[in-house]
Amino acid sequence: MHQVELEMQNNELQVAKKKIEVSAEKYAQLYDFSPAGYFTLSRDGEILELNLYGSQLLGKERSKLRKSRFGLFVSEEFKSEFNSFIAELFTTNSKISCDISLCPQDGSSSIVVHLTGIVTRGSEQCLITAIDITEHVQAEEEITQKNRELQRLNAEKDKFFSIIAHDLRSPFNGFLGLTELMAEGLSEMTHEEIQKIAIMMKNSARNLNLLLGNLLEWSRMERGLIPFSPEICFLRPRVDESLNAILETAKAKNIGINIEIPEGMTVYADKYMLGSLFHNLVFNSVKFTQAGGMVTVSAKPLTNSWVEISIKDSGIGMDQKMIDNLFNLDINTNRKGTNGELSSGLGLHICRDIVEKHGGNLWVKSEVERGSIFYCTLPSLKNF
Repeated sequence: MHQVELEMQNNELQVAKKKIEVSAEKYAQLYDFSPAGYFTLSRDGEILELNLYGSQLLGKERSKLRKSRFGLFVSEEFKSEFNSFIAELFTTNSKISCDISLCPQDGSSSIVVHLTGIVTRGSEQCLITAIDITEHVQAEEEITQKNRELQRLNAEKDKFFSIIAHDLRSPFNGFLGLTELMAEGLSEMTHEEIQKIAIMMKNSARNLNLLLGNLLEWSRMERGLIPFSPEICFLRPRVDESLNAILETAKAKNIGINIEIPEGMTVYADKYMLGSLFHNLVFNSVKFTQAGGMVTVSAKPLTNSWVEISIKDSGIGMDQKMIDNLFNLDINTNRKGTNGELSSGLGLHICRDIVEKHGGNLWVKSEVERGSIFYCTLPSLKNF
């Protein structure tokens, strides 16, 4: 009887042992093939144990990772945050989390992981789980970028309708008023009065033509309908050609235009866009310069592959607040020129888009009543 009981107990032990082995095997499989990295770290961040996925996250064989410092795999900009995470973990003995970037040692790109840690075994070790959230972070960044783009498009749409509703409508009403005045009272007008109205109509028509041109050009650029065909071209002839249409306006205000561009200087640019760039920048300077002022267009080489262009005027200038908001479509910085010329702000936005299309930068320095200098950089060689 005693022998039978012993055999039964032995069988029960064998069954229990088998269950423990099966359970341990399942645990090991779950541990190794879990879609999260598991790490056991010491107080100083030494890796004591890790699962297979954890070694994949670090880009190194598991056998070579034991006794390594986990912090060695943390991206430089996150090392301080990781050290604080470990210190807080052992100080508070609570479950805490953080997001950091890791640099795998297999040459693959850095990844973003969500770490969750808890202290085990008498506060001498901690268990860290690491979940790869790179795709999630990238998706969030893409959504953020899309939202920014949507906000920009909404601002441009509002700007577009604002120009149609105000900047375009008002001068048309003025032009219509002048034609009505002539139609109703032409027989009673003197030659001088007719000539004065004709000059006003001419100026109004020129301003409207410029505004419509900028409106259409801006719309086409935003929709990507203007072809971009850069080539090596001489800068001075392009400037002379683009300024022909401005000389009459400058002459009417007795504003001198001085061009200081070395003969033979070249840029790698789209000829059409280059002409539009100079036309808008110089016309803008003439618009905000008082009668008798001066506008200077100059260029100089920055490096072997870049040219710096500047358009300097002696006009009314801008304060810092206006400069800061000059390219912000959400804020209205429009103001009339020194002779009441229209200003929608579109010209500068077109210039910025053109310069950025060529890989350059556009910026301005200005002081109230001391004039403005618009700077831009353009490539002199095919380097983009």
